[in-house]
Amino acid sequence: MGAVGLRSAIAILIAISGVSLAVGSAKAETAAAAERQAPDTADSGVRDETPDAGRAEQRRERRKIRSQRGEERLAHARVVLFDGIELSAEQSREVDAIFESELKYGKRTEELRAELDTARRQGDKERIRAIRAERHSLLEQRRGPNKTMEELRALLTEEQRPNFDMNRARLVGESQQTQDGQRKKRPRRGAVGEAD
Repeated sequence: MGAVGLRSAIAILIAISGVSLAVGSAKAETAAAAERQAPDTADSGVRDETPDAGRAEQRRERRKIRSQRGEERLAHARVVLFDGIELSAEQSREVDAIFESELKYGKRTEELRAELDTARRQGDKERIRAIRAERHSLLEQRRGPNKTMEELRALLTEEQRPNFDMNRARLVGESQQTQDGQRKKRPRRGAVGEAD
């Protein structure tokens, strides 16, 4: 057998062994996937690690992070909005009540999202309708950022309002910078292979 014939034989052997390795690998992956999807019938207390369970855990983690960020944003907003403004005890209580209401709204919204996920997984259509109705009701009751700002501003005296307005503009500017920074980090749609 010549050098060309030997190379051809080796190439054929490599191709054949590659195919058999790929088939064996595919069988192993299929078996592993089936094992992950099989329900855990033993009462071990260990969570079933199906792909759905993993996604549900990721959603719970995202909700937790979103909730924490919401609380941090509200705390930051309170500090910025009233920077340099001396609030009376009554004003401070009313401001706290408005921010507490916003926190409760955010927490309840996150709870409803979690309940909706559970109801969808269980296929409970009646519960899904009830949750959606409650979410709709919450949305109708929500003040919205502009109305909240106006309510906060209404609590202040004429002397305090100019400072509040400057602080509000600063807060809006910070928010805009954050949004612009996030947009720059995200890849544009259809931007694959485009020159920068």
